[in-house]
Amino acid sequence: MKAQLVRLLAVFAVLIIVIACSREEPVDLEAVDVELSTMPETVKAGHPVELRATVTGMTVTDKARATFDIRVGDQPLLLDAVHEGNGAFSGTFTFPDQGVQAVFIHLYAEDIHITKKKQVEIK
Repeated sequence: MKAQLVRLLAVFAVLIIVIACSREEPVDLEAVDVELSTMPETVKAGHPVELRATVTGMTVTDKARATFDIRVGDQPLLLDAVHEGNGAFSGTFTFPDQGVQAVFIHLYAEDIHITKKKQVEIK
C-alpha cells in the first residue's frame, strides 16, 4: 500500500510539472522589437564590423537563434549570429560598398519566426 501511495504521488508530481511547463505566456508579436547596433559605430566599406541585435518585448531563451540576412546585389548573404544571452545576438560582416544597406534580422524562438528590417549606413 505504501508503494502504491509513493507511485501515485510521483505520477501527481510529474503531472504538475508538465502542466506548469506547458503554461508559457503568449508572445505579443507587436511588442517585439530588435535594436541593431554596430561596433565600430561608423561602418566603413571593406572593413569588418560587429553587428549586434538586441531583442526586446519577449523572453529570449538559450534555445533561440538569430540570423543576419544581408542583401549584396540580388543575393542574400546569411550570417548565423552568436547568442550572447539577455536577448543579444552578434556576428561580424564586411560590407563591400558604401551606401545604405538593409539588414534583416531573423529571430527563431520556439515556434516563432520574427523578421525585422534595419538600415546600416556604410561610409
